Amino acid sequence: MENLLKILNLLEKRKNKSQARYFIPETWNYFGYKKYVKTPERPGEIEVCPYDFFFSCIKSQVLSVKEMAASTKDDTVKKEQGSDKYLCENIMYGMFPRAFTAWTHDRDKNIYSGTFLKSLSLLPLLKNWGLNIIYLLPIFEYSEKYKKGEIGSPYAIKNHYKLDKNLHDPLLGEDLEILETEFKAFVEACHLLKIKVMVDFVFRTVARDNDLMLKHPDWFYWIDIQHNANFSVPKVTKEKKLTHVQEKTLNSLYTTEGIREHLLKFTYPPNKIDFKKWEKVKEKYLQTGGNILDLIEEFFGITTVPGFSNMLNDPQPPWLDVTYLKFYFDLHEEARDCLKENRGPFLEDSFHGYAPFILQDGACLNLYRGKEINQELWEYISGVIPYYQEVFAIDGARIDMGHALPPTLNENIIERVKAVNPDFILWSEEFQPENSLMAKENGFHFIIGSLWYLYKQFNKPGFLKNLINHTMSSALPVTGALETPDTPRIAHVFQDRRGIEFLVLLNYFMPNAVPFINNGMELLEQQPMNLGLDNTEAGRLVLEPDDPMYGKLAFFDKYYFHWVNEEFEWMRALLIKAAQLRSSFIKFIRDKDNFKTKHSKEKKKKLIFLCYSSEESKEYLIFMANKDLRNPVKLKWKTILPKDLRQTKTILIAYAAGKIVNEKWQVDEVRNLGPGEVVIGLIQNCHR
Repeated sequence: MENLLKILNLLEKRKNKSQARYFIPETWNYFGYKKYVKTPERPGEIEVCPYDFFFSCIKSQVLSVKEMAASTKDDTVKKEQGSDKYLCENIMYGMFPRAFTAWTHDRDKNIYSGTFLKSLSLLPLLKNWGLNIIYLLPIFEYSEKYKKGEIGSPYAIKNHYKLDKNLHDPLLGEDLEILETEFKAFVEACHLLKIKVMVDFVFRTVARDNDLMLKHPDWFYWIDIQHNANFSVPKVTKEKKLTHVQEKTLNSLYTTEGIREHLLKFTYPPNKIDFKKWEKVKEKYLQTGGNILDLIEEFFGITTVPGFSNMLNDPQPPWLDVTYLKFYFDLHEEARDCLKENRGPFLEDSFHGYAPFILQDGACLNLYRGKEINQELWEYISGVIPYYQEVFAIDGARIDMGHALPPTLNENIIERVKAVNPDFILWSEEFQPENSLMAKENGFHFIIGSLWYLYKQFNKPGFLKNLINHTMSSALPVTGALETPDTPRIAHVFQDRRGIEFLVLLNYFMPNAVPFINNGMELLEQQPMNLGLDNTEAGRLVLEPDDPMYGKLAFFDKYYFHWVNEEFEWMRALLIKAAQLRSSFIKFIRDKDNFKTKHSKEKKKKLIFLCYSSEESKEYLIFMANKDLRNPVKLKWKTILPKDLRQTKTILIAYAAGKIVNEKWQVDEVRNLGPGEVVIGLIQNCHR
């Protein structure tokens, strides 16, 4: 609590010296703060003294739980996090702090960035939805060199060891030295509320002008600047669109038309081109500041190569704001065999006579690796997460593109984080359940999976079967996501409330899954945060043209969520109900062995039936839903229940007609299940 108290004391001191007022969404006032003013010009908002508002929030809603937290001694944090069974007890919330609490606080409606201070103040609101893991998208200093959009991507990391200065709250003064205290306070607040904190780390790519460049220009791949604007990887005419690089396609890549001309676009790092000039450029940078890559481009006429997909013939354009790091100082043998006599013009042989280059295979270090390891870079990467464990006490991490790193490096990273905290949670960016066993063997605890995509197949045959196969075939729990930061929003895909309610509840009762709420889903936000998965450029234009956020993406632009939203209360109530129901039946749901796959089926193309059992208590949890959003369907228990459960006479109903209830239904009764209606109940004392 040390850092929370520092923040609280600073707010109190500044409150007494300032007459500042600003606007916030009224929905942020979840705790009944009274000292506000409403104005007709800003419906759905309140005007407050920000120092007093956040001071009151932290003191009454966050620090008020300290006695309870002290008495329980962090039971939640210590509770067998490495166990898949207990991991499935959690509900996650994905937060992009820069956008999560961004708002137009002043009268001119300028957009102010979200901050750690504002975000930690809303944690009790999130906790009310049953959340106990916060997953933070990258919170590090990012670059504006070759930026996408208005402010640039959080994935264009300029320095792994510095926090994003935009997450500092101006209410706490202009001194950025307090930024680390602000993040420590955020983590402390989470722990007081029994919420674990996970952070997204990115190691395969970095910003084009990453700070490592000053001391280690040879850790990057370079091209002549004349090729920068129109850079793209070669089209491999022998292969189809979106083809994986593998043994059969590697030769096609290295023998495709124009491959030599493409490889000749690469050049050596500035220190190797002209060491004396490089020393002068560094000296000028240290004297004048500015951007080191700007100086390299000016004095050497070279730049770092833009990033790109690791798939052959991927239609997406290059990633102009990031570049690949060089984890090996030489070319892998398979590429040499493919190039054969097609050597480059240089005597230096590390890259077969070419300057150091990278193609799609070089992006897949899990498959293709050189022999000369960049040991110093490996050590740097391996130390990043432990730093955030030791300094900020984070509880877990997702490693973006971790599957593309060398396996040995992944092992080193995991070994280091486990040495700091054996219960540290690791989330694998693995979409396919068939690869989950390897992820488990590598020390990960759950995978992303692709439920977000399968849920979109709502009206297709085999919908439930595909869902169950996806989660139950995985050796690790799968992320139960209706949407992710990279995908279309569920409220855009399904604009019928009944469909959203059905999918939220189904998602919370899927076996071997950890429910995930992407920030903004609670607001029924329709605008995606990014267009990375299953989307097109048209996906950014889903809002009305007069909406201030029209065409903007939170990953790249000044963006705020639609907190002034009439749908929020409905969605918030649904999330609370879903969490309460999941908690009531968690003894069934948390263990995939309790799930009865043979009993769980899609019947008559409309009825979804899930079944769990407790062998110890002889109880059965049942989940029934009508996925037809237009028409009711007759519910005849005697024909729906599995044969070995039909002898029961009553079912204890916990949820029906959109409400949590406590009712007894007779099995021999015929009922109508409304469009999209979900029924959840318990069969007791059933002896087979």
